[in-house]
Amino acid sequence: MELPSPLSKPTVLLVSSNTRTVDPQQWDRVQQKFNILNYDCSSVDDFCNQLVSGGRYSKIDAIVRTGWLKAEPYSTHLLFTAAVAKYYPPSLKLIVCSGHGYDAADVDTLTKLGIWYCNTPDTCTEAVANTGLYLILSAYRHFTFAEYCARNDWAQIRSLGMKAVDPLGTTLGIVGLGDIGTRIARKAALGLGMKLCYHNRQRNIDRESQIGTEILYCPSLAELLQISDCVVLACPYTPSTHHMLSTEQFELAKESGMRIVNIARGRLIDEVALLQALRDEKVVGVGLDVHENEPGVNENWSDNYMVTLLPHIGVCSRTTWKGFDKVCWDNAEAFFDTGKPCTPVNTIL
Repeated sequence: MELPSPLSKPTVLLVSSNTRTVDPQQWDRVQQKFNILNYDCSSVDDFCNQLVSGGRYSKIDAIVRTGWLKAEPYSTHLLFTAAVAKYYPPSLKLIVCSGHGYDAADVDTLTKLGIWYCNTPDTCTEAVANTGLYLILSAYRHFTFAEYCARNDWAQIRSLGMKAVDPLGTTLGIVGLGDIGTRIARKAALGLGMKLCYHNRQRNIDRESQIGTEILYCPSLAELLQISDCVVLACPYTPSTHHMLSTEQFELAKESGMRIVNIARGRLIDEVALLQALRDEKVVGVGLDVHENEPGVNENWSDNYMVTLLPHIGVCSRTTWKGFDKVCWDNAEAFFDTGKPCTPVNTIL
């Protein structure tokens, strides 16, 4: 792979949101190492026009997208799809984008073009795990409904008397024991006294050892659903995990019902089936930070205060923004210093 000459600074296109934390020392360093162009396109089409020969971005060596992707001004600009990638200049060899997930990027296409793609793993773990813990507790105790009663009709809270349950001694099933799933497991076990099980494609003994208490591996999702009182989705979204929870899966709930928490991706759950499972009392508690058709939520949730809904803000913390920015620039520096980034999703031979 041919890198820019040591005598010339690599040109990095910076796509930055207005929700971002910058480390002054690192920022001073990267400004000295790179020629940084600031993305200011009015649309994705405008971006594509600037990538072609003669355009402002026609000679970029890397793209760094940092900050909260859902913040303005470029929250709707999907820049790493196959439709956009065909306009990339041949000089572009690295893309770094903040966040754990990377389902909005066409990594296969980027790999074929010889472009490294990096995410920022383990940078929003604490923030998202804390959100997961809140949603677990609310799915048992129905705090959203309780707050509604406190603000609107105190007397209605009496209906909660026989529905609220403490999670102590119940079983939490975690789908996806990665960084976030592991942190949720530890918090739930040590903080809420929950029993643990998990499902991955393969058993991960190293992750199990990080939790500090016993956790059962379930070779199949069905096995996990049959023994869990609460299920947390913390796995990536792929075509194979689309609607991994639907009617068939909800039918596997215990007689007492299951609780569903999703802090991963909305399309992991068939929301029509989830709504029906709630009506059928197969599901007895729900906490969602992500939704099937974001932005926005299914209108059928709007007046159901027994369900806790968040607008995909699990990541939203200054701790996260600090981690995002650091790892984004760590990747850029490592790539142009050594030829390989720190946290690649793909491999370029």
